[in-house]
Amino acid sequence: MKTFFVAIAALLVLCAGVAMAGTANKPLNVKAQVNANCNITTADLDFGAYDPVSANASADLFGTGGVSLVCTKGATGVTVGLGLGGNASGSNRNMSNGTDALHYELYQDAAHATVWANSGAGLQTWAAFGTIASQGAGLSKTVYGRVFAAQDVSVGSYADSVTATVNF
Repeated sequence: MKTFFVAIAALLVLCAGVAMAGTANKPLNVKAQVNANCNITTADLDFGAYDPVSANASADLFGTGGVSLVCTKGATGVTVGLGLGGNASGSNRNMSNGTDALHYELYQDAAHATVWANSGAGLQTWAAFGTIASQGAGLSKTVYGRVFAAQDVSVGSYADSVTATVNF
């Protein structure tokens, strides 16, 4: 009979241990927010030599630069504007050598029909962006430049700095 009571006691201890063990569940919510983002890079526009004296002085001087973007996948409605530069006179873009100004313009197209500006129709629009991998080093657009002919300017190196702004 003693073994019977020992077996019952052991069974009660085992059952009591099982009854005391329990579990509870509660979900752990995990979140992240992916915001639209773009990185912009530029390629300088170098017109080379401008000669106001030679027979070519009656011809405009042309050059190209570039703007590249890498944006968050799915970004749409992305635009880039180009400011007037640091030597503007009113709405005219100018390169300067410190004393003289050399007038130029920047365009969205090779025909030099659409001025690339910082607002309205002057903004350049990019289509929707795919994966980062598909964008590679960036989706690029050419900046077309023109230095206008027949400008009577002095000898020197002329430069300007134009701010490219991406809106997303």
